[in-house]
Amino acid sequence: MKVIAEIDSSPPAKQTASCPKCHALHAVHADRIITITQDTSNLGPPLVPCEERERLLAAQSNAVNIYSRGALKLAQAAGVVPHAEFESLYEKVLNAKQFLLEARRQLSEHTVKHGC
Repeated sequence: MKVIAEIDSSPPAKQTASCPKCHALHAVHADRIITITQDTSNLGPPLVPCEERERLLAAQSNAVNIYSRGALKLAQAAGVVPHAEFESLYEKVLNAKQFLLEARRQLSEHTVKHGC
């Protein structure tokens, strides 16, 4: 079972996830569960590289980079820049987070559907 989740608090909340294959319940220490998929890593690589998966991986990597840079800028701006500028940076980071979550969702759905 592969779980993609987010942690916003310390310590994180405890969630329960059901395995998509056997439906066994597992504890996940996270505030939100984004996706749950069957782990196919031990099935070996696909015989033919999946171009769509590679495109989605690149999009997710790009989204992670944008979100990380924005979060760093926001942290550095806290208490230093005027409130209006901070709010603008905060909105950009929220948008980048939504973009990242959507990229992860698309990659996860593709992986489940195509098994690649």
